[in-house]
Order: sequence, then C-alpha cells, then structure tokens
Amino acid sequence: MNPAKARLDHHHQLFSLDENNSRLAPDALTVASLFYLALPTLIFLVGWLRSFASIPLLVLTLAGIWQFLRRDDVGWAMPYSTKAAALVMVVACLWASLGGAGHFFEANPDWLIRDKVLGDLTITPWPPAYSLVEGHWHILRTAFGFFLPAALIGKVFGIASVDIALYVYCAIGCSLYFLLLPLPRKAGWPLALVLLLPVFFSGMDYLGIVLVTGTTPLFPLRLEWWVPFSYPSMTGQMHWAPNHAIPIWLVTTLFYRHWGHASWPALFMVMLPLTVIWTPFAAAAMLPFLLLASWRWFALGNRYSDAGITISQTITAALITALTMRFISLDFAALPALPQVNSIANWTWDTDQIVLKYLLFILMEFAILALLLARGLHHSTGLFRLACIILMVLPLFKFGPSNDLILRLSTPCLVILLIVLLGQCRQWLATNQLPFTAFLIGVVFCIGAATPFNEMYRSMFFKRTAPDYSRSLVEQHWNTEPPHYVGILNSSILDGVMSAPTRVPTAAERSR
Repeated sequence: MNPAKARLDHHHQLFSLDENNSRLAPDALTVASLFYLALPTLIFLVGWLRSFASIPLLVLTLAGIWQFLRRDDVGWAMPYSTKAAALVMVVACLWASLGGAGHFFEANPDWLIRDKVLGDLTITPWPPAYSLVEGHWHILRTAFGFFLPAALIGKVFGIASVDIALYVYCAIGCSLYFLLLPLPRKAGWPLALVLLLPVFFSGMDYLGIVLVTGTTPLFPLRLEWWVPFSYPSMTGQMHWAPNHAIPIWLVTTLFYRHWGHASWPALFMVMLPLTVIWTPFAAAAMLPFLLLASWRWFALGNRYSDAGITISQTITAALITALTMRFISLDFAALPALPQVNSIANWTWDTDQIVLKYLLFILMEFAILALLLARGLHHSTGLFRLACIILMVLPLFKFGPSNDLILRLSTPCLVILLIVLLGQCRQWLATNQLPFTAFLIGVVFCIGAATPFNEMYRSMFFKRTAPDYSRSLVEQHWNTEPPHYVGILNSSILDGVMSAPTRVPTAAERSR
C-alpha cells in the first residue's frame, strides 16, 4: 500500500472531506471574493503610505493575486444558474438592508461610533488624526477595512453618498457569503427553503434565558448575552459587527470549499494577509483549521513546493501582514484587555454558579445541535470536531471591551456547523425522507430562530436611525480618544513610510 494512502487511512475520520463541496477548484466566486477582500488593503496602501512604499507594495500585492489567477486549476465558471444566483443575491441584499449599513431601518447603538469612523475617513485627508501630543500624532487606528471603499466613494461623490456605498459593499459581501455556502445550484423551492437557514441560524438563547431566570424574555429585546458568554447569530453579527463578520464568513466558506483541492495553500497565502486591515481575528480564527489542512496536506505525501506558492507571494504576505498588524496594534497596551465591569454585555460576570452557566451556555448555543448533527455526519469529521472543541474552550478566555475574542473566534466554528446543517437538510430534501433526528434538529433550530427574528423585528419596526456625520469620533466619545479606535503613532518604521497625518475637523469646523 502507498505509505501516504496508509497514513491517510489511519486518519480517515480526521481528514474526511465533503467530496461534493470541499474539492472544488477556484471559480468565479473565489475570484470575486478574493478581489472583494483585497480592495480595502489596496486602498490603504495608496491612501496611507508614501509613494516610495505604496507603489512597490501595491505592485507586489497585485502581482501575487495575478500569479494565483494564472494557475491552471483556477477557473472562471459560475456554479449557480442565473435564476438561482439572482434569488440568492436578492435574499442576501434584503438581509443586509436590515443591518445598519444604509440606515434604511433602525440602526443599533454601535452604529453611532461606526458612522463617525466612516465620516472621519470620508471628510479627512488620509491618514486621519485627532491630536498631536509631544510630537506624536494620535491617529485613527483600527480595523477599518470595511469602511474604506465607501469612504473612497464619499471623497469622490460627497458625504451624502457614503451611506448607500457602504450598504452596497455590505450587500455584496453578504451575497458572496451566501453564494459560497453549499446551497442548491438551481432555482426552486428547495433553494428558497434552504436560504432560511443562514438567516435564522442561532443558538437557543430564548430557552437559555428561561432556564437561567425562570421568566420569558421581553419581546423584541436582545436575547444574546444571557450569561457572561455569547456566540452571536449570523443575523446578529451582520447587525452588530459586519466589519468583522463578513471577512471571517468569506474566508471560512472559501476554506470549506477548497481545503481538499491543491490550490488552497496558495489561495490562503495570498488572501489571509489582505484580511488584517478588516479584522485581525480572521487569520487568528482560521489558524486551527489551516493547521488541520496542513496536516492533511503533508499526510498525503505533498511537500511545501507542491503548493504552487511563489517567492513573491510569500514576501508580499509577510510584508502586508507585518505592516497592517503594526498599524492596528499601535499603542496596543492602551487597549482594555478585559471586558468592562459595567458593560451590558458582561452584566452577569461573577463566580456565582459560573460552572453551571458555562455548561448551560455550551448546551444551548451549540452542543445539543452538534450532537444531533453528528448522528448523520458522514464527512468533514475532523473539521466538525475541531469546531466543537474550539467552541467548548473559547468561553474560558476573555479579551477586549466586549470579549471580542469569543465573539470573533467562534464565527468560523459556527459557520462550519451551519454548513453541516445545510448539507443534511439538502440530503433530506433530495431523498424526501425525514428521520426522527430531523424533527429534533427542527425544534432546536426554531427555538434558536427567535434570536435573529428579534434582531430583524427591531430593525424593521423601531424608529429609523439616520446617519450623522456632523461630529467626529472623539466628539461622539465624550471628547476623549477611544483607545480601541485611536493610537499613538510612535513607531519609527510606520512614521517613516506613512503619509503625514491630517487632523480630523470638529463639528464646528465642518459646519462652516
């Protein structure tokens, strides 16, 4: 027997693939997602760096993308029929319209700050800064990749255009995410039915609140954060943090589609560095799954040289990652490392029955669903188990004002559970057979659907929130510089390659 085959057989369950959906060659959706994720980094390179630094990095980045696109195994076919793609995109655009981007409906309180970031990026020449103290600029330093394309549109067409531009960019990201999921490829009622799953996928927060408090929650208030942990629903992520969620959704679905194909190492070498300006959590969240894929790669007898990664792609990945990570980590020590005591997202953080709360959280958020899904799982066993292990461990860690670590690193795991659920539902529809497990999964799903339903209800029926770009981020934050958005430009390397910062105008200056 071939030694590589023997090793793979030994780890068969760990390395098992979804043969229909995880060996796919890169196609039109892959290419579109790559360019979608790359756009903010390209804008950042041009807008924030001096020409002697921006031009070489821009050339290297585009060359790395072009080298990937020139691979023999990269195609441009669209896997969906025209009608199916149109249906998916319509649903995704409607879904995205309920979030804060576009302000078509009620926008949650997080958009008060988010609008100010977008306004400051649009009104101020790049890079924006808020003060000059002891010779160091205090600059806008955050993962703002999501806002850069809209800000660029606003600079060209005026501040009135940025809100709709941000919605369009958000809707494109949501459409790509839906299209990358293993949905039915032809239009029809099975596709329409399955499209409900990503919209309403969530943990059983409603039942958790009932078990913890003994009372039913007030409709339609938020259901998440009923214990000191939270795994947000897909709809909740889109409403509250699309800037973090969209890139993580895309890299996770791209990983699932291609991790059984020979192109995945080159794809992720090119793509992952481009996500850092979006959110540093995308690369961190994918690391365990990339390690599993690498283990499988070498177990098959492949070598690093077989991945088709060029030297220039490797150099570019290192340079872009180092640059963007250094930028968003400026004055990193000033960031609050632990959740705020008075934060509504952590109101129950105490030692009272914390073990019981943890166990109940695990059961309600994913464990019951995972146990039911495991009964019918015949592929992707390693991915599924790894996702469940990560979801069990994450609540033991805390980082960020709202415990951002658990919110973001849980996302790929939840997407994998969603993909497994999609696969089993498609199988039930194809065979026209519903085992008893399907009914139990349906009950769990319906209880969980209360969370995204509440989010969408509030958006549709609460008072519409109009965007306000009249004040700066600092003015909105009680005339103080929020440490998770503003950092001190005290890096000699960045100071040498970045363009001269420009102070963000105040509300009085903007009204003149």
